[in-house]
Amino acid sequence: MRRRYLVIAVITLGISLAPDSPAESLTSTSVTVNVVGKGKIRLVVADGSSRPCDASDNHVLFSGHVRAGDEIKVAAATGSVCVDHTYGSLRESQWAGANIWSGSSAGWTGARALHGSVSTDEP
Repeated sequence: MRRRYLVIAVITLGISLAPDSPAESLTSTSVTVNVVGKGKIRLVVADGSSRPCDASDNHVLFSGHVRAGDEIKVAAATGSVCVDHTYGSLRESQWAGANIWSGSSAGWTGARALHGSVSTDEP
Protein backbone atom coordinates (compact mmCIF):
# COMPACT_ATOMS: atom_id res chain seq x y z
CA MET A 1 0.00 0.00 0.00
CA ARG A 2 2.83 2.40 0.87
CA ARG A 3 4.51 1.64 -2.43
CA ARG A 4 1.35 2.68 -4.27
CA TYR A 5 1.24 6.04 -2.45
CA LEU A 6 4.93 6.55 -3.15
CA VAL A 7 4.37 6.01 -6.89
CA ILE A 8 1.45 8.45 -6.90
CA ALA A 9 3.51 11.02 -4.98
CA VAL A 10 6.44 10.71 -7.43
CA ILE A 11 4.15 11.09 -10.46
CA THR A 12 2.41 14.11 -8.90
CA LEU A 13 5.73 15.74 -8.06
CA GLY A 14 7.04 15.07 -11.57
CA ILE A 15 4.00 16.70 -13.15
CA SER A 16 4.18 19.74 -10.89
CA LEU A 17 7.91 20.27 -11.60
CA ALA A 18 7.64 19.78 -15.38
CA PRO A 19 8.49 22.91 -17.38
CA ASP A 20 5.77 24.81 -19.16
CA SER A 21 5.01 23.57 -22.63
CA PRO A 22 6.60 25.51 -25.51
CA ALA A 23 3.20 26.66 -26.73
CA GLU A 24 2.61 28.53 -23.49
CA SER A 25 5.93 30.34 -23.69
CA LEU A 26 5.50 31.63 -27.24
CA THR A 27 4.48 35.20 -27.83
CA SER A 28 2.88 36.42 -31.00
CA THR A 29 4.65 38.55 -33.57
CA SER A 30 2.75 41.61 -34.73
CA VAL A 31 2.76 42.00 -38.50
CA THR A 32 1.96 45.24 -40.34
CA VAL A 33 1.51 45.35 -44.11
CA ASN A 34 1.28 48.79 -45.73
CA VAL A 35 -0.31 49.02 -49.18
CA VAL A 36 1.28 51.61 -51.47
CA GLY A 37 0.37 52.78 -54.97
CA LYS A 38 -3.08 53.43 -56.44
CA GLY A 39 -6.30 51.48 -56.45
CA LYS A 40 -7.37 48.13 -55.05
CA ILE A 41 -5.59 44.74 -55.03
CA ARG A 42 -5.91 41.33 -53.42
CA LEU A 43 -3.67 40.44 -50.46
CA VAL A 44 -2.93 37.19 -48.63
CA VAL A 45 -0.98 37.06 -45.36
CA ALA A 46 -0.41 33.67 -43.77
CA ASP A 47 1.34 32.56 -40.58
CA GLY A 48 4.17 30.25 -41.62
CA SER A 49 7.09 29.96 -44.01
CA SER A 50 5.78 27.74 -46.80
CA ARG A 51 4.98 28.78 -50.35
CA PRO A 52 2.36 29.35 -51.66
CA CYS A 53 0.79 31.29 -48.82
CA ASP A 54 -2.28 29.03 -48.72
CA ALA A 55 -0.10 25.90 -48.32
CA SER A 56 -1.35 23.38 -45.78
CA ASP A 57 1.61 24.13 -43.45
CA ASN A 58 0.51 27.79 -43.15
CA HIS A 59 -2.44 29.40 -41.41
CA VAL A 60 -4.07 32.19 -43.45
CA LEU A 61 -4.45 35.30 -41.29
CA PHE A 62 -5.81 37.68 -43.93
CA SER A 63 -7.18 37.14 -47.43
CA GLY A 64 -9.10 39.89 -49.14
CA HIS A 65 -9.14 43.14 -51.05
CA VAL A 66 -7.15 46.14 -49.85
CA ARG A 67 -6.68 49.68 -51.14
CA ALA A 68 -3.61 51.85 -51.45
CA GLY A 69 -3.08 53.55 -48.11
CA ASP A 70 -4.48 50.64 -46.11
CA GLU A 71 -2.51 49.25 -43.18
CA ILE A 72 -3.26 45.62 -42.40
CA LYS A 73 -2.32 44.36 -38.92
CA VAL A 74 -2.30 40.71 -37.88
CA ALA A 75 -0.54 38.57 -35.29
CA ALA A 76 1.61 35.57 -36.22
CA ALA A 77 2.47 32.73 -33.87
CA THR A 78 5.48 31.41 -35.80
CA GLY A 79 7.52 34.60 -36.27
CA SER A 80 7.38 34.23 -40.06
CA VAL A 81 4.65 35.15 -42.51
CA CYS A 82 4.00 34.46 -46.16
CA VAL A 83 2.79 37.53 -48.09
CA ASP A 84 1.41 37.58 -51.65
CA HIS A 85 -0.58 40.18 -53.55
CA THR A 86 -1.91 41.04 -56.98
CA TYR A 87 -0.68 44.06 -58.91
CA GLY A 88 -0.69 45.88 -62.23
CA SER A 89 -3.51 45.82 -64.76
CA LEU A 90 -4.83 42.32 -63.82
CA ARG A 91 -5.51 42.94 -60.14
CA GLU A 92 -7.72 39.91 -59.64
CA SER A 93 -5.37 37.35 -61.16
CA GLN A 94 -1.80 38.67 -61.59
CA TRP A 95 -0.03 37.53 -58.42
CA ALA A 96 3.38 38.91 -57.45
CA GLY A 97 4.64 35.62 -55.99
CA ALA A 98 4.82 34.66 -52.36
CA ASN A 99 7.47 36.26 -50.14
CA ILE A 100 8.45 35.03 -46.70
CA TRP A 101 8.95 37.74 -44.09
CA SER A 102 10.80 36.74 -40.96
CA GLY A 103 12.98 38.35 -38.36
CA SER A 104 16.18 37.94 -40.35
CA SER A 105 14.78 39.18 -43.68
CA ALA A 106 12.88 42.13 -42.24
CA GLY A 107 15.72 43.81 -40.33
CA TRP A 108 14.50 42.32 -37.07
CA THR A 109 16.19 43.82 -34.03
CA GLY A 110 14.71 41.54 -31.41
CA ALA A 111 11.32 43.21 -31.25
CA ARG A 112 8.43 40.85 -31.91
CA ALA A 113 7.19 42.80 -34.94
CA LEU A 114 7.43 42.61 -38.73
CA HIS A 115 6.71 45.59 -40.99
CA GLY A 116 6.63 45.66 -44.75
CA SER A 117 4.82 47.02 -47.76
CA VAL A 118 3.26 45.76 -50.97
CA SER A 119 2.68 47.80 -54.12
CA THR A 120 -0.45 47.89 -56.24
CA ASP A 121 1.71 48.62 -59.30
CA GLU A 122 4.60 46.14 -59.09
CA PRO A 123 5.51 42.74 -57.63
